[in-house]
Amino acid sequence: MTLARSLAVAVLAPVAAAQNPTPYCTAGTSTNGCTPSINANVQPNTANTAGCVITTSGVEGQKQGLTFYGVDNAGFTPTPWGAGGTSFLCVKPPTTRLGAPTNSGGTFGQCDGSYVISWDAFQAANPTALGNPWVLGDKVFVQSWYRDPAAVKTSNLSNALELTLRAPAPVPCVTTIPGTVVIPAGTFSMGSNAASGAPYFGSSTTQPVHQVTISYCYWTGVTEVTQAQYSALMGTNPSSFPGANNPVESVSWFDALAYCAALTAQQSAHGNVPPGYQYRLPTEAEWEYACRAGTTAEFNVGASLFCNQATFWYSDHSNAACNNSLYGTGPVGSYAPNAWGLYDMHGNVWEWCLDSYASYSSGAVTDPFFTGGPFRVFRGGSWGVNSGRCRSAYRGGGSPGGPSERLGFRVVLAPILVP
Repeated sequence: MTLARSLAVAVLAPVAAAQNPTPYCTAGTSTNGCTPSINANVQPNTANTAGCVITTSGVEGQKQGLTFYGVDNAGFTPTPWGAGGTSFLCVKPPTTRLGAPTNSGGTFGQCDGSYVISWDAFQAANPTALGNPWVLGDKVFVQSWYRDPAAVKTSNLSNALELTLRAPAPVPCVTTIPGTVVIPAGTFSMGSNAASGAPYFGSSTTQPVHQVTISYCYWTGVTEVTQAQYSALMGTNPSSFPGANNPVESVSWFDALAYCAALTAQQSAHGNVPPGYQYRLPTEAEWEYACRAGTTAEFNVGASLFCNQATFWYSDHSNAACNNSLYGTGPVGSYAPNAWGLYDMHGNVWEWCLDSYASYSSGAVTDPFFTGGPFRVFRGGSWGVNSGRCRSAYRGGGSPGGPSERLGFRVVLAPILVP
């Protein structure tokens, strides 16, 4: 599997595999005309930490009832709860009650009662209950029963609900997400004092060099977002250099933000985003920290950058044009990664960052993030620049609404920030 394909699998495959809680079967109507309905706010997970709450609403008020579940509906056909009644048993035995009978509340004679069950709390308190411990992909079939003295069997049943156990949300600093790298918290020297002449062409824009601490860990995409990934999620491909595994380019900063928002919404719906985290662009500090990967030289490969190490136009260290970049971008992951396993941090496409462009301060800072300026930062160089502009510390800036065939991005899964 290619690097680009592995990242696509990491962020897109859950769409096909996951689904929302699915109601099925037919609810009985009580002798008072109430037709209850069962649903859940989210799918449960295998760690019983998803916050899954099962609610049966529309029950006649002040009626005793309970919710029960089974784990195997294979070959089962819903059966009438009683001759002449309107309810069906929709869950194949054996079943387990999700707690003792409770009162539906509400108003007697009205359809405003409900049963509310915390799936997580029950499973945590009953580790040997039917189906527990859970395995990813396990199915659960849930239904509610309630008293109705005038009905057949003096009771009725709601419709039923199919749940699918999913994986628990990623744990920062712990969970491995395919196609990403966990970047640990740490401190580094941000910026560069490189001289103004060849081969680095340094300037005051990268000064003063200052100490930066990133106080949290975060996940970073191992590659720039590819055209395949972008088009699969956004339904379009604006790129000037077509190639499924080439980085998407010709995207504005706003386009990149829209992609991140869509990815966050998609993955949050499937429980794949930790609380307080989001998919977004990296801050400028997060980007340089990840690019350097513990190095202090001008490039994460050392003091020089040659044509066989990245996709860029001209090496000021070998004084040679790089044939690999004459016609635009190349497939992501074509060259060796940095020490943290990240590809194309030098060259291929400039990468949008979340920050507004601003001058550095001289003092040590923690988790810097700048907003409010008219321009946005981009980093890393591209296929059309010389090696000096691909340096770990080099900074570019441009209008957030201005796409370019040299501009792309990569995503991070990191603490929520609002630009």
